Amino acid sequence: MLNKIIAALITVGGIGYINYAVAEQLGAAEFKGDKKTNQIAFSLVWSIVDFAIYLLVQKILIHWHVHGTWLLITSMLLTIVIVFLMAVIVTKPLQKLLYWFYNRAFKISHNAPIKVGTVWSNFFSGDQTMEVYCYDLQHQPIAQGFVLQNSMNSADHTLTLQPFESEDYKKQWSYEDMENISQTSNKRSHKIKQLVDFDNNLIIFAVTER
Repeated sequence: MLNKIIAALITVGGIGYINYAVAEQLGAAEFKGDKKTNQIAFSLVWSIVDFAIYLLVQKILIHWHVHGTWLLITSMLLTIVIVFLMAVIVTKPLQKLLYWFYNRAFKISHNAPIKVGTVWSNFFSGDQTMEVYCYDLQHQPIAQGFVLQNSMNSADHTLTLQPFESEDYKKQWSYEDMENISQTSNKRSHKIKQLVDFDNNLIIFAVTER
């Protein structure tokens, strides 16, 4: 009996974090406030579902005449695998479904709809080649180049850039130049959007083809 209690606690307590880790990697963990508190709360809520899966797995194994130590070990391992696969498959669709319900409620109360994802992830969404010009809030140049990779983690705003090869881009344009170009971008073959991140002292201009 003691082994079953310990196995249940280990399985549920550990697997709840798997749900959180997958959601964060997929960009579906959009939390405000203290990250540690949100992580614990998220893991605990999903632990209820994980525990139900654990009990269901045990019941099926018992029906297949698996008992004793093998029952505990197999139940834990199968629960971990099932929860991980379920989190990978279900997390994003569930997030979209929740936002659909939110926006239906907002529509009834005549409020503006909200988008799935963070401002950061939505800014870099799409499959077009994107060139970026980064500045701090004092308008000093930081970096420029083509975006190769950007973080999906809502708390980690990092980019991997491929430097421009042309000699024309050897020196980064000033912030004022980028402001002037962005204000006339509607007359050009490309479009420019701007991200301001006050927490990280960052301004980014992103240029893509229309």
